[in-house]
Amino acid sequence: MQRLFRMSGSIIAMLTAASAAPVFAQDEGGEAGKPAASQGEIVVTGTRRDDLKAADSAQPIDIITGADMLKRGTADMTDLLRTEVPSLNVQRLVSNDGAVFSRPFSLRGLPPDQTLVLVNGKRRHRGATVQFTNIPYIRGSQGADLSAIPSIAIGQLEVLRDGASALYGSDAIAGVLNFGLRRDREGGLLIARYGQFYKGDGEDFLVQGNIGLPFTDAGFVNISGEYVNSATTSRGIQRPDAQALIDRGVKGVPVPAQRWGNPEAEAARVFVNTGLELSSEMEFYGFGNYSWSRGTTAFFYRHPDSSFLSTSVPLTNTPGGERFSFRERFPGGFTPQFGATVTDAALAAGLKGELSSGLTYDVSASYGQNHAAYRIFNTVNPSLGRASPTSFKPGELEQRELAFNLDLTYPIDIGTSAPLTLAGGLERRRETYEISVGDLASWQVGPYASLIDPDTGRRVGLPVGSNGFPGFSPIQAGEFSRTSWAAYTSLEGNLTDALQFGLAGRYEDYSDFGSKFTWKVSGRYDFSELFAIRGSINTGFRAPTPGQSNASQVQTNIDSLTGAPLTSGIVAPNNPVAGFFGATPLRPETSFNVAGGIVLKPSNRITFTLDYFNIKVKDRIAVSGNFALTAAQRAQLAALGIPGGDSFEQLSFFTNSFDSRSQGIDAVLTVGFDLGGGKATLGLNGNYTKTDVIKASPVITADRERLLELEGFVPKWKGNASFNWESGGFGLVTRANYYGKWTDYGAVPAADLTGGAELLVDLELSYRVTDMLKLAVGGENILDSYPDLETRQSQINNGIRYLRFAPTGFNGGFWYVRATASF
Repeated sequence: MQRLFRMSGSIIAMLTAASAAPVFAQDEGGEAGKPAASQGEIVVTGTRRDDLKAADSAQPIDIITGADMLKRGTADMTDLLRTEVPSLNVQRLVSNDGAVFSRPFSLRGLPPDQTLVLVNGKRRHRGATVQFTNIPYIRGSQGADLSAIPSIAIGQLEVLRDGASALYGSDAIAGVLNFGLRRDREGGLLIARYGQFYKGDGEDFLVQGNIGLPFTDAGFVNISGEYVNSATTSRGIQRPDAQALIDRGVKGVPVPAQRWGNPEAEAARVFVNTGLELSSEMEFYGFGNYSWSRGTTAFFYRHPDSSFLSTSVPLTNTPGGERFSFRERFPGGFTPQFGATVTDAALAAGLKGELSSGLTYDVSASYGQNHAAYRIFNTVNPSLGRASPTSFKPGELEQRELAFNLDLTYPIDIGTSAPLTLAGGLERRRETYEISVGDLASWQVGPYASLIDPDTGRRVGLPVGSNGFPGFSPIQAGEFSRTSWAAYTSLEGNLTDALQFGLAGRYEDYSDFGSKFTWKVSGRYDFSELFAIRGSINTGFRAPTPGQSNASQVQTNIDSLTGAPLTSGIVAPNNPVAGFFGATPLRPETSFNVAGGIVLKPSNRITFTLDYFNIKVKDRIAVSGNFALTAAQRAQLAALGIPGGDSFEQLSFFTNSFDSRSQGIDAVLTVGFDLGGGKATLGLNGNYTKTDVIKASPVITADRERLLELEGFVPKWKGNASFNWESGGFGLVTRANYYGKWTDYGAVPAADLTGGAELLVDLELSYRVTDMLKLAVGGENILDSYPDLETRQSQINNGIRYLRFAPTGFNGGFWYVRATASF
């Protein structure tokens, strides 16, 4: 902590010095007293028009400015969006493998890969992590990694709350997040922030910078970067079984034996955005990023009386010889530590312009990759016995995407109030998923996996693989690719000053599963400047990824009778053994979306919207039931010549297995007004989302816990109120975030536990010391609210104090100080 205070002090001193430089100051954002949409912000998401404002759109679009993102105590993009977009939920997952570091989010109750993520209007690549967490609505998903996007790089985020597959293709079922990068060609920002939780842990240190530079006389280069270092938090209690060991005087018991809280994390991220006018009719553009992050979390505690720790195995084949047990190495048990190093890189470039005929064109190429290298330490591969190392590299995952796009628009004058916009385009994509083998010791079947004990004559064995996360074996590893191409067209515009319409269609063909056609119809009618109605009907789809089709999570067990190695776990659906039990290639998830709403604009400083949505998704992907193989089935698989078929003990696989309907309402009120000689903005946002499973396979309907958590694991009601005021150098930002009740279901009703509604309040006060230096102090969850206490003994036995899946998190209040220098 003292080190961080010294670092903070040094950087704040540098900021103070920098703020004295007499150069052009970069604007941190728009005018505080006006809603962003009423400031004339032109939106580019969900439309091919170049003259449409958010407040005039036929679809609900939220605008979050980059300046708003910087008035926060957190730099984590998922946490930022959680409090800005009421229909978006994200949880802090603990002991959930890769999900701890690549946090999955949910928009309108749907998984993260049913929301399309764009940067500067171009598709953002997916993260490398296929979610194997047991949370049903997330499990099996593979979405974009939002944490790789630093908030300081963003000029404006547009959130389209409507389906848009007919415009953008796969994934745009729940909506679209379009991150627009900063375009300043002069000035810059330098930010230093330090904070920690009220409990005194979770120290968080952040440095961000942005600079705009000229690129000849006709262009710009804008560079953004950040460095963040976050310490762990712990909100659990000591496990009762571990405390009993301590009370008995056992040495080496971890305290806490099992930690429930944020992981240790460190990250460095850079984004570059550039543009250059080659002529009055042509512009070159390019942007890209590189990020590096490293984190560590804790797995479940291994008690010294557990089977493999307490099992004594012979070190020789001679009766009465030396013996060994892992309790000698871990007398107090141990807690595996799991970590990941994630690198993310992307590059896009293109030419766009306009011909004398009015035809506009945009030709571009983009490449992106996300790489996760796992590590696990403070653990062992028990089957290796005394020779086992205590740290392993269990493997790596990588997602790579390459795309080429041609986008065209042409104005059509048919005598309406303004020309219509006819658009069309082509896209070619290649997507690759790679699983790399872990180090040998992480998956090796060691000599103590199965042996005859010379002292008893019985077969004994110890578990195989790095305990907690077995490494990827050569059977799991591989490189899997697919290609696709698409063609689209759209027509939109105003038929009259009051009537707006949009038509869109898109055809896509994939090398692995075939083709899909999607369409969209949207419209809006303004009865007056005060009141309008809007709505849309569209179809959508999400193509199963190569990662989902080929990833697996298995471990090796030993047959207690024969000593033969047996494989158990989730296998790829294209595995021949899975096919034996009915697995088929994954089909695309398809959607039908109906939406409609009203827009009220009593003045240019007041806007109210109310929108209803109904999204039906068919063939959603989930994990099948568990198939336990008999000896006869293993023999049959061997007779069929299926590789490895005789080595499976039990298996499950991803499959298209249920349909759902998510419906609800979004309400947004934004009011700008004068107050105390300054400008103020009041925002009220609310969302109600109800998800129902309307058709499911017998496996899901028979699994009470999974079925109910698909419908009620996140709050149905969520909302926030915000107030932003600036006057005479002083600033005030406050937010109240409301989360409705939710339920953590069990296998039987007695195991259910409902978390009550929560209200979290954030507050920030700022003062502009000079034209170029601003200081701020603030807090998130300033009332130090916590979720309900865990009352189920099975969870308390694991050291859990608060409901661990609470949508609010369970770390309590967080305070911070921040200095911002603009130059």
